[in-house]
Amino acid sequence: MKLFALVSLLFTLPIQLSTVTYNYSYYGEVIHSAPGMTYATYFNAQTLGVSLGAPEDIVVKDDLIYMIDSVNNQVVVIDEDFNKEAVHTTFGYTQAFLSKQEAGFDPIPTTISKALGLEVTDKNIYIADTGNKRILKLNMNFEVVDIFDDVDDPTFDELDFEPSKITVDSTDRMYVIAKNVYEGIIELSPEGEFNRFTGVNPIKLTPYEIFRRSLMTEAQLAQLKLFLPTEYTNLTMNERSFIYATSRPSTNSAENTIQLINPKGIDVIKRTGYHPPMGDIHYVEGANNHVITGPSLLTDIAYTDHGIFTVLDQKRSRLFTYDKEGNLLYINGSEGQQSDKFTEGNAIAYMGDDLLVLDRKSRTVIVYRLTEFGASINQAVALEDEGDYDGAANIWRDVLVLNTNYEVSYNGIGRYYLRNGNFKEAMTYFKLGHDKYYYSKAFKEYRNEIVRDNFGFIMAGVVGITAGLIYLKIRKTIKNGGTVLYED
Repeated sequence: MKLFALVSLLFTLPIQLSTVTYNYSYYGEVIHSAPGMTYATYFNAQTLGVSLGAPEDIVVKDDLIYMIDSVNNQVVVIDEDFNKEAVHTTFGYTQAFLSKQEAGFDPIPTTISKALGLEVTDKNIYIADTGNKRILKLNMNFEVVDIFDDVDDPTFDELDFEPSKITVDSTDRMYVIAKNVYEGIIELSPEGEFNRFTGVNPIKLTPYEIFRRSLMTEAQLAQLKLFLPTEYTNLTMNERSFIYATSRPSTNSAENTIQLINPKGIDVIKRTGYHPPMGDIHYVEGANNHVITGPSLLTDIAYTDHGIFTVLDQKRSRLFTYDKEGNLLYINGSEGQQSDKFTEGNAIAYMGDDLLVLDRKSRTVIVYRLTEFGASINQAVALEDEGDYDGAANIWRDVLVLNTNYEVSYNGIGRYYLRNGNFKEAMTYFKLGHDKYYYSKAFKEYRNEIVRDNFGFIMAGVVGITAGLIYLKIRKTIKNGGTVLYED
């Protein structure tokens, strides 16, 4: 057992110690990488001058930061310079809300209890008021516009509605993660009416499990451990009404923990990178006293421009940033008690190019800023997304100067050569970047180019070979006493 632990430690030591200096190669090896982000600053209860019990969620909207505290039952508003703007612990009612209430309704301002989720749109603030088993819809003056506490679906006939996370689309439809609900993400209309479950995370049994169950009796099946769909941990909505969502790894798979759910409820996230977007791809299974075991536990997801998104791994205090194709761009984060580290990260949010990481345990928000390396990568991704492959290729070359191990850069340069018709050069770079898909496309175009450029020679050769074969056949016929078609 000790030998196994030592061997496990040997293979996972780079993962445990390389806080911001590793990535994964095409072959799944842990390789050195320059950091994409670096610590910039932090703010907490002391710097803000407020009391924080257990900050649970953080949202950035219009240069303001909104943070919800599930112990002190408050919403803290922070300005772009990380100073306290306001603290809200009670919420009055709008006249429109009061006019709809029955006689006897108590107009005393309401409070929240153990609230875990928060969302801010252009016009409203939504609170997943978990302890009170409801969703509060507020205006920007923190007055109650509506309360949603009754979900009309059989799921909640014997189960309390306890919303934990919430996001809202451009039409004010609400998408909610609720405790002990495994059917999927709850979609509610702007009036709070139940529409459907979306983004259902299906159960995937291994072939062995399917075969084993086929041999069991009904009584044996009844005694088996209940397989439940994966439980979502967080979600956020982009401008196209697509939902970025994270979930807990299932018992037999950790490769479906990041999803991009379209309005039809289908996961359309691209997984064309070297490895599926899932956080760390190498980890130790089972009990181990020397290293952290099991796959990444992703607790939040945030996106920025041009399809770039970051997920937060609470288990190892890591931040994994991907592009829209599923390529792992860079890894950041470090566990510890120092001001530039976090130990129980539970929420993240982009503020411009900066990334805010909320650490529930230390009640601190750590601000990460792009390094030259990270800024170059993001710029190259942005230029490609805008169709400027020439400009992107120049940036990818700069990235290779900063980090020669960065294999994704070779593919970016290869796409530039492919777009410009230099197929042979493109093949060289796609080979260096291990991109089989684009290598095949470049090879096909290169082959067609050779055929086109040498079509005359090829046809002359074909005609010559054909004529030669006919000539040889005639001579053979004559030699064997065959019929002579013409005589003098």
